[in-house]
Amino acid sequence: MSDLFFIDRLFMQQDHPEGNLPLVGTHVIERINMETGEHLPPSVNQKVLEGSFSTKLTIRCDGQRVRVEGNPSRWQRMDNLFGLQTLDECVGVFNHVLSRFNLPPFTKNTHIYHRQTSEGKKAQLVGNGAEITAIDWTVNHEVGQGREASFIRGMSSMQIGRGRAPKLYPDGHTCNWGEGSTWMMTKLYNKHVEIKRHLHKEKRKKDGIAVERLEYLENLINYCELHGVVREEHSLRQALLKRYNLQFYGRVTEQDFYPHLKDIENAMKTIQISHDEHQSIAHQLLAAGAVQTIRQANTTMSYCTMWQHGSDLRQILSDSQYYEHKARLKAIGLDIGQQFDVSRMCPTLKRSEVIEVKPLIIPNWYQMPIVAHSNVLPFRACA
Repeated sequence: MSDLFFIDRLFMQQDHPEGNLPLVGTHVIERINMETGEHLPPSVNQKVLEGSFSTKLTIRCDGQRVRVEGNPSRWQRMDNLFGLQTLDECVGVFNHVLSRFNLPPFTKNTHIYHRQTSEGKKAQLVGNGAEITAIDWTVNHEVGQGREASFIRGMSSMQIGRGRAPKLYPDGHTCNWGEGSTWMMTKLYNKHVEIKRHLHKEKRKKDGIAVERLEYLENLINYCELHGVVREEHSLRQALLKRYNLQFYGRVTEQDFYPHLKDIENAMKTIQISHDEHQSIAHQLLAAGAVQTIRQANTTMSYCTMWQHGSDLRQILSDSQYYEHKARLKAIGLDIGQQFDVSRMCPTLKRSEVIEVKPLIIPNWYQMPIVAHSNVLPFRACA
């Protein structure tokens, strides 16, 4: 499974102690030490960049520290169902943006050393290249059409990792573990529902949405719905990265992150999740041949519902009607001559199946990310 993970979000920074880099942001605050009168590094807030298809990155430089935050897999693309699998590709996207602001590129760490900090504190490990401060790794699962909510609900019954409790959202399409953690957050969510929500927001914009993009996204939604795509995401935060020395670009490989992405996989090995498919009484009557039309089926179903709520149908129907509906319902195993007992009957359960989880195959029409293509498209500062 590890070779199917890709990078979905990356926060990166690099310090240049010699300084004199251009300030990049939307505004700057000059700072002076009031006791000594010494000029301190200025405080610069982030500049938001907008590329094609409403994609965004943020960039900032205070003269010494260069920082970029965003999703390199999504940048200048219509979607990110599948994304960039290597750190070098992601840094290639970021470095193209940095060059546009005359900032030095992110470089690999070739030397790591301990830097002394204020008294009483542990020495810090620092490098001479770029530092990763947050990274999200993502993989897609195929669970079968209509089974996404059953799978997510089943997984939400379990704690994962070091006792991280689940939080199932009310709509049943998302579950998080460790939401407010400075260590890591894990998430499962229904991908076609997420794309639909974003598409709905775009349609409401003043400019609307281009026909080509609309068609592509609708194909994507249909594909995700047909295969039952559930996305698994792991947000590795700064505390975890520093604990395992995963922050040094150039000194870590993609494989170094994979041991920290196994919580969901391990949980899936210990749980068997079933998907219950329900069928209305009307459809069961039609399927059994007990009625000829949907109208007859709905009429009989309405009387069955009254019976389930305690009504005595002998008091409501004529004898001929009573025996007609009784015969129809007996064909699907319901006897309205007996008092309804909810503990003994589950009249609408069609079948229960174990959900099989498979890796999602990339369709041949899917437009995979190509860094060189992303880097020729224009972008602008929007904040």
